[in-house]
Amino acid sequence: MAGVAGLTALGASLTACGSDTGSAATGASAAPVATGPGPGGYKIDLGGYQGPELTAKPVTLRFMRQSYSPEVNDFFTGLYAKFTAAYPNITIKEELVPYGDLPTKLKVYVASGDAPDVMMGRNDFTPAYAAGKIALPLTGYFTDTYLTDIYAPLREAASADGNLYCLPWDNNVEVLLFNRDLFAKAKVAPPPETTSIDGGWTIEQMIDAMRALTKNLKATDSSLWAMAASTAGNGGPGSNYTQHESFWIRMMGDPAAARDSDEYKTWAGVSDDGFSVTGYVDSAGAIQGMKNYQTFFSEDLTPKGAVPDQLTAGTAALSMDSFSMANLYESAGGKPKFGWGVSPMPKGRTLFGCNASDSPIVWAGSKNPNEAVALVAYLCNDANRIGFARMWGSVPARTSLITQMQEYQGEKQQLAVALAKASSGVPRTVGYFDYFNAMNPAVKNIALGADPAATLHTTAKQIDDLLAKYR
Repeated sequence: MAGVAGLTALGASLTACGSDTGSAATGASAAPVATGPGPGGYKIDLGGYQGPELTAKPVTLRFMRQSYSPEVNDFFTGLYAKFTAAYPNITIKEELVPYGDLPTKLKVYVASGDAPDVMMGRNDFTPAYAAGKIALPLTGYFTDTYLTDIYAPLREAASADGNLYCLPWDNNVEVLLFNRDLFAKAKVAPPPETTSIDGGWTIEQMIDAMRALTKNLKATDSSLWAMAASTAGNGGPGSNYTQHESFWIRMMGDPAAARDSDEYKTWAGVSDDGFSVTGYVDSAGAIQGMKNYQTFFSEDLTPKGAVPDQLTAGTAALSMDSFSMANLYESAGGKPKFGWGVSPMPKGRTLFGCNASDSPIVWAGSKNPNEAVALVAYLCNDANRIGFARMWGSVPARTSLITQMQEYQGEKQQLAVALAKASSGVPRTVGYFDYFNAMNPAVKNIALGADPAATLHTTAKQIDDLLAKYR
């Protein structure tokens, strides 16, 4: 075991204590957490929290998160008011930032040594949070009942070395949403509506349908598109590899294939030790996946830049989107002006779903760790998570919440639950910050015409060089 001082691609100077496997990098040992009264024993419902009772001394907790709609932001303001009414000695100061800027803000704060007590992170960066000693281990603060209630794939993605380092906020489930009216207008058969995760299109069927949609829709209206521009991250190609473009690569792989096969490496995305991506992100399957992706742009099947809300505006027939949009479409105030449907993401060699999702972390340097964890636990209690899910449309991260929500008895919602159970985490490496930030410009360049094979080979070498510092 060797200590490594390294810079992540987020720019934060981190001291990573790594084992001989980068995929299982070791963070700070979790100090025993004193057990308090447990659920139901505090001044307010702290969900699954079982840590010490909160201090009576004056405390200010800083919380950095993304800005939602005004209504959702107001929802959080109301929750803080209830929390501080129960604990009037605690003041909550909130900082709202655009979603795509969260990693950069986290970088700045960690490098400064004066980070907010709670920061909205993502479970795909868990190994880095642990190895860099950025996040406080949370396992001891929560009951086993609460922890096992989190969907297993999400819990695994948010954990390292047996410790939970970020608390899953919701469940990122990507689906194909479609405008039935535009499919009818173009005289093209829409994707299958099914509760089976394997019942959707193949990638070849999807591309053929997009070609037919483009030809027939643009014949009468040049403003119409087969596929909406990505709204992941800050929008457009290359804005969020994890939650968007990685699908097109990893679906061309197979987790059940032999570990030395091209199929397995395409799905895995990184070597078992977490230090090499050559032969993984530039495998034959990955190259084919990016050729498929490039087709969307080279044949004008989707815009080459960021265009917001095309599906909702009625100017795109398809959208790769979070299932939260489907839930919003079914809400009283979110119904679109067209018929719509939901289908699983297309299959390549296999169906792929990535569970990378928002997960708040408690900064390891917080002077008030018990209070910071308790705030997160309060925000994640049953009532608050259900209230947020119904307002924002997100899929809850815990199975018991699903059973409490009658709306999840619908066929569309049952598909979302099945997809959540079958999801996978990101390629497991302590250097995923570097990986993610190298892949974003690579896929953008491919979208805009760069040779997929040459670009992926160059990017693989670049990522390998970046990961070498963690050995």
